[in-house]
Amino acid sequence: MTSPLRTLVIVFTFTLLCWPVAAWGADTWVEVRSPHFTVVGNAGEKETRRIANQFEEIRAVFHFIFPTLHVDPGAPIEVIAVKNENSMKEFLPDFWVGKDRAHPAGMYVSGFDETFAILRTDVTGSAENPYHSLYHEYTHTVLRLNYSALPVWLNEGLAEFYGNTVIEDNETDIGRVSSAQLALLQRSSMIPIDQLMGADQRSPLYNERDRTSIFYSESWAIVHYLMLDPEATQQHYLTKYLNAWDETRDGEEAARRTFGDLKKFQSRIESYARQAGFHYLHGKPQAHFSANDYTARTMTPAEALVVQVDFFQHTGHMNDARKLLSQALGLQPNLAAIHAGLGYDNYVQYSNDEAEKEFKKATELNPQDFRSFFYLAEITHRKGYDAQSTSQIVKYLEKTVQINPNFAPAYAFLSAAYRQQKETREKAVDAAVKANHLEPTILAYMADVGDALMALDRDAEARAVGEKINKNALSPQEKALAQSYARRLARHEELARNKQNPGTGEQSSSGDEELASQDEADMRQSSGAVTASAEAAARPPVTSEEGLIREADCSASPGATIKFAILGETLVLSVPDLAKIEYHAGEKDLAADAIPCSQWKGRKAKITFKAGDGKASQGDVTAINFH
Repeated sequence: MTSPLRTLVIVFTFTLLCWPVAAWGADTWVEVRSPHFTVVGNAGEKETRRIANQFEEIRAVFHFIFPTLHVDPGAPIEVIAVKNENSMKEFLPDFWVGKDRAHPAGMYVSGFDETFAILRTDVTGSAENPYHSLYHEYTHTVLRLNYSALPVWLNEGLAEFYGNTVIEDNETDIGRVSSAQLALLQRSSMIPIDQLMGADQRSPLYNERDRTSIFYSESWAIVHYLMLDPEATQQHYLTKYLNAWDETRDGEEAARRTFGDLKKFQSRIESYARQAGFHYLHGKPQAHFSANDYTARTMTPAEALVVQVDFFQHTGHMNDARKLLSQALGLQPNLAAIHAGLGYDNYVQYSNDEAEKEFKKATELNPQDFRSFFYLAEITHRKGYDAQSTSQIVKYLEKTVQINPNFAPAYAFLSAAYRQQKETREKAVDAAVKANHLEPTILAYMADVGDALMALDRDAEARAVGEKINKNALSPQEKALAQSYARRLARHEELARNKQNPGTGEQSSSGDEELASQDEADMRQSSGAVTASAEAAARPPVTSEEGLIREADCSASPGATIKFAILGETLVLSVPDLAKIEYHAGEKDLAADAIPCSQWKGRKAKITFKAGDGKASQGDVTAINFH
């Protein structure tokens, strides 16, 4: 599959509740390092090694079927293997609050700088495939690393197909059938193929709970047919569909070009889902490693605490993480990971000086901690931009990519920094190309390539980049990014024309200054997102943003005013009446007083708001989803 494709990145969020510090003294924690994963667990070395082998095997599955795919994300995957339900409860307390909550056997948490897979080791054989959700989300990770766009049905269908993989000691089965999915398909009316394949991430078919299950199951059935049915593989339907999708960026039209009459294709899929038997791939394990390729060691109590600290910080349990950090610091004050955790805690609260101090301490204790160097670059940028700070930012980022050459956000940030000086602008192109290669799903990295080309006056190439961005922009946010890029390119070309006109020498010198000023504005905080001004210009009347509540003024009862930091800017938002907006934590609805306004400061959230007048506030809040 060579066409540019896009994937959905799923990030799990959890209810913000205080939870008592765990009694870790009773457990011995072990760290096992395999060639591609780090697994930590309290189930003993043998079980921890087994889980490490499971992940090496699912990784090898992709390498076996698609040898050219990138399968190792720049944000490293840490696997947490816990011995039983009580241990899982310590990490995921929200799933044990209230009645009728599912108690997961595994969970995948995709983060910006680190990804976690947490699972129980005592569930083997207790479910059809207890690790389905882990394999499903790992599939999304692999797709995101390789393809800049995928139709939603195909993205989820592939994740479900590989999610059903069964890995045992001496065999691996790919394409096994889920009896639950089959039962649902056999008792339900299927979604019309044209609607299924035309659905995007905003479609009710994909988002409404009563439709999501059939959407996933039907998508799985189509992918299973395309991957394993003898006729479908002989006709190369999957390759043909991807080529048609690449040409049209229209899921329904691509289906018509590939399958012809969609009603007949619908009947074929319905018959396929109701057949008595299914093909699947059965073979020997593909991860050919020996016991000598795995190293194991016993962790200190402080290191075990930091495992949970790190997990809590990436799932929104910041208060609980602080309690554990304090405990760990008392046990082992010179542990680098503790100071990295303290640095991150201060970073999210915008305590920049304290964050800088802690991250520097972390790098002194562990010079191979790429995340601490990256966050030092972020903090330096936050504290003020000038030539000296840019030089320091570059040093931190170059150290980051030296340690972790697959961390795309560092290359994107480097590209923006390199653009600030004429002598490093060639390097800006190389850095942006690297980021785009590592994370092709993030169109802003592609825009970084174009911005770097503009800085070198390679306008024809920059226009070609703009055409690619327009072709791949599907969501409203991506289309806003494409518009922002087009405006920057138009402004650059106008300045270039002015420089060439005779008698405009003064304009010529100011042109470089304006471009430099634009580059300064484009210095971004790591994700390669569009500039704040472009975001604001493209923001619809009602929108939702992810960010951090920096301040909350709750004095003007019954309302409140908050300062909400999103990437590149801080919004001033008003809450006309605290009792009349919606409150959520993940998928759970909250009462208005569950998290009082006085406790909002420092919390991450997704806030939905209506556009304001831009004077008193930039929006009126209608809903808050706390992380």
